[in-house]
Amino acid sequence: MKAETAPAPLPQKAAADTASPAEQEQRIRALLSRLALFADLDGAQLALLASATQRQTYVAGDVIARRGQRCNGMSFVIYGSVQLVYNAASGSERTVRLLGAGASFGEASLFSHHDHITTATALADTLTLHVHERVLSPLIAAHGPLAQRLIAHLSNQLYMAICDFGAFTTHSGPQRLIGFLLRESATAGGQAFTLDVSKRTIASRLNLTPAHFSRILQDLSQRGLLRVNGRQMQVLDIQGLQDYHLTA
Repeated sequence: MKAETAPAPLPQKAAADTASPAEQEQRIRALLSRLALFADLDGAQLALLASATQRQTYVAGDVIARRGQRCNGMSFVIYGSVQLVYNAASGSERTVRLLGAGASFGEASLFSHHDHITTATALADTLTLHVHERVLSPLIAAHGPLAQRLIAHLSNQLYMAICDFGAFTTHSGPQRLIGFLLRESATAGGQAFTLDVSKRTIASRLNLTPAHFSRILQDLSQRGLLRVNGRQMQVLDIQGLQDYHLTA
């Protein structure tokens, strides 16, 4: 499953940073300017944002923010991958979002004045920029176009959440996985594609147990609809898979 990303290209992992504080702030300002949310801010506004932004690096498995922790800003993924997991009181958990370069998290909790409702964990070497609310909130209040983009961004997240809810309540497990495979295949132009996260993570995102996920893949393979080689997959019969999606 592809992590959510923004269209603007962002840098890949870089070597250890030995830049001075002034150089680091300048780099942060440049990175902020390439994020879609801040695309039209002027130099002074970007400098103000940069002054309240922390550059944070993580390795796979590091917890970035915990459920129940106070949210004091928005975080943006510059490179790497982040998993947002909802942990239930019963001990069960489900992946609710997978985030890639350009994506953000924390905004829903920040602007609704709630603690983090999910736990954010790095799935790979990851760099984030955390923009503190003390500068972000006043800037949004004073800058109409920025506020409009934020509203559109939050509305898109709500739309996606409703789509997920519809899929989880009206589609069977096989239908959810087949829908995912068809989307990934379309993105890859019908060619083989490689999962950029583990199958267990994909299963959690689709609200499937790992065992159920594996059984569905095996069934699709036996039907000649799908080829699976580790994380690499290829849909062999698009029409057949679409037809099966209607009855699975």
